[in-house]
Amino acid sequence: MLKNQAPKYLLRLAIFNFGFLVFGLSLLSFQLNSTPLFPIKENGKYGFINKQGEIIIPIRFDKTWGFSEDLAGVFVENRWGFIDTLGRYQITPQYEWVDNFSDSLARVWVENKIGYINKKGKLVIKPQYLDAGNFSEARAKVVINHKYGYIDKTGKMVIKAQYDWADDFAQGLAVVRMGKKYGYINKNGDYAISPVYDWAQKFSEGMACVKKNEKFGYIVKSGEYAINPQYDDAGDFHERLARIKINNRWGYIDKTGKVVIRPQYDWVDDFSEELAVVKIGKNFGYIDRTGKIVIKAQYDEAENFCNGLAKVRIGKKWHYIDKTGKTIWQSK
Repeated sequence: MLKNQAPKYLLRLAIFNFGFLVFGLSLLSFQLNSTPLFPIKENGKYGFINKQGEIIIPIRFDKTWGFSEDLAGVFVENRWGFIDTLGRYQITPQYEWVDNFSDSLARVWVENKIGYINKKGKLVIKPQYLDAGNFSEARAKVVINHKYGYIDKTGKMVIKAQYDWADDFAQGLAVVRMGKKYGYINKNGDYAISPVYDWAQKFSEGMACVKKNEKFGYIVKSGEYAINPQYDDAGDFHERLARIKINNRWGYIDKTGKVVIRPQYDWVDDFSEELAVVKIGKNFGYIDRTGKIVIKAQYDEAENFCNGLAKVRIGKKWHYIDKTGKTIWQSK
């Protein structure tokens, strides 16, 4: 949620300092990188390794968001800048705060106002917003007078600020809230699906998860139900499967609503690279698309695979593992 954005980012920063949990967001962003690099932390400083566990960028940064679109935000001497995959500064540290590049632009904070820069470091939209989101599909949500609207990449307001809440565009539509109800608008700001839902999520793989009368189901872009609301909780479709919760247990369905992995887990994550994190008791492991446990539940924390590696924690030590469960790198 965009409202109260600054506290969320402060929490994100606090998490970095506390325990190396930078990777939850960063690993997913690596999919956009030509050369996947993975952040590591040693003795309070950050660097980057490759898929083989070799240090490619020396450990010298105070903080990092990880790479996105071949650039990584790094924090040095109380200022944020961006490096490339060789560790060279492409945008010198100068900002109070930055976010990852998204849709070729990145948010930057100057005197507590948000603006946008391009990959050359040029300020293309001057800092002016107290709240604003990343660009997605050439649109970014912004808040003006406590209402949400959208700008284009020139900074032009293309959908006036009128919504009580709004999400990023995905597959041509964006979730917006008017009062207590959620619906979907197109890039012209016209309603594609009227605000009738108690909750709604972005479209993913042609379907969107919505909540109606305390149950979750799935709609298509016409607004018709593909899978009627029937679940206690649910997530987006990823790799043609979606996680669903029934009677306090999690499993997975396909796009017809057929249960393909029966609800049996204490918690599950989305599928990524053909594997998904599941929680069994207090521990986390990984299953494949058939529901077979391929890496046993043994971790205190576990995150999705991206570019062949996943971050896990055992006790106080963080590891990167491959899809066999072999440790590629671990913290000291």
